[in-house]
Amino acid sequence: MKFRFCLGFFLLIMQQLAVADSVNFYDYDEVASKIFWNELYNGQGWTLYCGLRLASIPSLTISGMTVSIEHIYTSNRMVQALGCHSRQQCYENNPDFRIMESDLHNLYPVWIDASNALYDSEYGIIEGEYWRFENCDLERKKGVVEPRPVARGNIARAIFYMHNTYNLPVSEQTIEILKTWNLADPPSKQEIRRNEKIQKLQGRRNPYIDKPSLVTTLK
Repeated sequence: MKFRFCLGFFLLIMQQLAVADSVNFYDYDEVASKIFWNELYNGQGWTLYCGLRLASIPSLTISGMTVSIEHIYTSNRMVQALGCHSRQQCYENNPDFRIMESDLHNLYPVWIDASNALYDSEYGIIEGEYWRFENCDLERKKGVVEPRPVARGNIARAIFYMHNTYNLPVSEQTIEILKTWNLADPPSKQEIRRNEKIQKLQGRRNPYIDKPSLVTTLK
């Protein structure tokens, strides 16, 4: 009887570990057309940079503005880090890229005009109020972008996750800036709920949302 109990308990623990370790990744086209809009956000939430309320119709705000899916750690930098000549080459020949590109922890809804204006900029600090994008607290100067304060922690934790999970390069200067953002803007209820949803969809959490103090170990 005792043996059967121990065996049953062991099998239960192993089953739970197997579920916890199972990671599901999707093709980016499936993420962009279905999973991101219909399952992760489902007409709820706000755009990252400007705080525009999302509509029930995918890719739109309630005011009718177009929203795109933004890679916080940009796909261009992934391509460079993996030594590919183009996104297409990486997509066709590097399975790691396909996983990175579709990782939901790195994807946020962004007003498309802001996304286009900030193409391939670096996150950083801009002294003073240099540029505010059409009633949106988003500044850009000489290739550096400083987002609104309530978005900075989300951005920092997404980049920390990509850096740690996929060994993607981030400069020491950027890491130090992002550490201050992580401290000043702790995870909100919305970001925590998002992490829970992504775990259900993808099978992997962002540990920097669960425990922001983990950034002290980053280099």
